[in-house]
Amino acid sequence: MRPLHRLLTQCSVQLGIVCRCLFSIRGAAWSKLVFIAGLAYSYGWIDLIPNRLPYIGHLDEIGFALTGLTLARLMAPAAFLGEPDHPLALAPRPVGEHLRFLIRVVRADLANFFLFQHRDVHAFLITGKNSGTHWVKFMLSVAIARQFGVAPPFYASGPAADAIIGHPRWPSTYPGLPRIGSSHTIPSRAFAWRIRLLDHPPVVVFVRDIRQAMLSNFVKWQQHYGGTLAEYVSGDPLGRRHVADIWWYVHFFNRWGDVARARPDNTLIVRYEDLQACPRYWLDRIAAHLRVPLDEAALTEGLHFTSREALQPRLDPTHAETIIPAAGARSAVRLSEADERVFAAILARHLRHRLGYDYPVRPARPPAQRRRNEAVASEL
Repeated sequence: MRPLHRLLTQCSVQLGIVCRCLFSIRGAAWSKLVFIAGLAYSYGWIDLIPNRLPYIGHLDEIGFALTGLTLARLMAPAAFLGEPDHPLALAPRPVGEHLRFLIRVVRADLANFFLFQHRDVHAFLITGKNSGTHWVKFMLSVAIARQFGVAPPFYASGPAADAIIGHPRWPSTYPGLPRIGSSHTIPSRAFAWRIRLLDHPPVVVFVRDIRQAMLSNFVKWQQHYGGTLAEYVSGDPLGRRHVADIWWYVHFFNRWGDVARARPDNTLIVRYEDLQACPRYWLDRIAAHLRVPLDEAALTEGLHFTSREALQPRLDPTHAETIIPAAGARSAVRLSEADERVFAAILARHLRHRLGYDYPVRPARPPAQRRRNEAVASEL
């Protein structure tokens, strides 16, 4: 009964927040407005499901009322949630920002079943954008080639780099080798629900410090974006303007954090900085999790490419994409104090999983709210 008890407790807490918003004399105007809009459907001339139909005639009215209730909770101001334990942790969420990000997340939750669609591969290597994808792929590909006695990819970028590790829909160069699917995908929330139907092969998720990944992305795509660094740091919650911005990384960290927590034996999170610090240990661990154990000779072969200098000559000169930006161009781009405040505030409002980094994270439940719940429970 414990899971049921926790669910009922959570529902009562969230319902309490909604009630405070709806019945307060001051504040929470947006919560009141969307709730009234949800109820207003029942009194309008539109009737998506005719009321005369038995059993289902009022499902549309119920659905709109529940949607209004849910949106009222999502738009609840921080003052109605409790006192923050971090100065940014419960900063008020701009309504437009939150709704646009919610649309982005829901769109992926409803449509992205990549792990299920390509479940016939041996394993997955999922990487954050501008987080060392070509580096880790090439090291691992070279090591696997040595282990199985085949020719390694000559280039670390371009089509040749995908001979051993590549997108699952592309044909394999070596059909006898374990096929490792590579992608930047952000899966549906359904994969964090432990549904047996959605079981999938092992996954290694390779992440990098969000700030550093963003700066690399900005340098790479600056001409395409055409805006200032400050505009890029604020980003686009809907995901239409940038290849990857802070909202993409928050979504990536949150969803893969959810999946790793639900499926810890099947999902391994590896940080870029850890691979840099201990390449032998982490390359071996990555391969073992992908069910491709490497001997010492194979590990040594892959470790020849741990440095930027070793990888640079192996980039395909005919491939137009900038893989390793000039060191001067990258070091010249830094966040201002104002940019840092915007960066920290967005993470504090929306990030739920640090994945080992020191970021402000939105708490699951405010301490003050928990204390009030305990006090009420003790009086019953």
